[in-house]
Amino acid sequence: MSVTAEVKTAPRIEFCQEFADRIVQGEFDCSELEDLSSIMELVFLQIREQNIIEHIRSIADKVDEVNGDLKNTDPVLLWEEAGEDGADIGGDGNHTRQGLSQSKYADKIKTRRVPKDIWKSLGITIEEMVMIGALLNKENEKVKESNSVGTLIKQLKEWKELGHDFDSNYSHRALKALGKDTKKQRDTVIKKAKEDYLRNQASVAGKKVKQYGPGASESANDELKKKVERLRDSKTMVISGSTGITKNLLWNAVSEIDDQEVNAGKHKIALVLYHNSFENKENWEGDYGSTFINLLNNYLSMLQPVEVMLEDGGIVKYNYQAEVYIMDFLESDGRDSIKTD
Repeated sequence: MSVTAEVKTAPRIEFCQEFADRIVQGEFDCSELEDLSSIMELVFLQIREQNIIEHIRSIADKVDEVNGDLKNTDPVLLWEEAGEDGADIGGDGNHTRQGLSQSKYADKIKTRRVPKDIWKSLGITIEEMVMIGALLNKENEKVKESNSVGTLIKQLKEWKELGHDFDSNYSHRALKALGKDTKKQRDTVIKKAKEDYLRNQASVAGKKVKQYGPGASESANDELKKKVERLRDSKTMVISGSTGITKNLLWNAVSEIDDQEVNAGKHKIALVLYHNSFENKENWEGDYGSTFINLLNNYLSMLQPVEVMLEDGGIVKYNYQAEVYIMDFLESDGRDSIKTD
């Protein structure tokens, strides 16, 4: 049975690091060059989220500058007989082989081969082959293009499918192994992966995150503006904004209250808010929203009541009060309007 037919499991991080070190140290390097044409026919594992055209072209140019000399190229990694029908599989170096294929001179390629009896006896899975390939591309490498954020997001989503949540200890250890040394670096990638994953989930259901504010569609902002205008009246002032920037919201609320030329006699403040991302929504529905509302209410409680004179000359005092209105978060992605018949 080929490795591609095995049950999927999450990679063994420390094992993959140790095996990648063995590869870098040259344990599996081949002494003879191989025909480039035969390597071009092999299937390579997709380690990166996409091919980087500039890096491929750079490899070709550097080889051409030295008339096809391969001294500045790294060997491509091959897992022997790991594919269907016993074919070899490429595990790292896809950019190298593509770059050499664009060279005017190159017809050979350096290789490093892991024999079937070794990877099979060690129980190396397809997921571990992918991680080993990613480890060979980790940040701060001298020659290779390091793993992009997109590549790491791709890995995180795969680990998620294998049972490891984005912010799990496993994901942090794996990202650290792949070159993201600080928690801040890892958190940045994890947030992006989670957002991408949730947007994909919404897309499967024919939905997308509705955007408001700068850069959003005219129709969405018209909807936002109409909501604001419907709420604004003789008793109510209105502000709108993103839940992702609560400091701005608080400042805008204070500024609106202070503008007595426009808002004299108004004691209600309506906040028309939008999320624009799953991260903002999750944060707001967690601690951010309640913290913001508490801060705003504490501020309002310290203000003098608003005095409103009645027609009979009497005066009524109203305490300031805030209400929050959340704009629709998801909308159709348009597929439901496409007619296929």
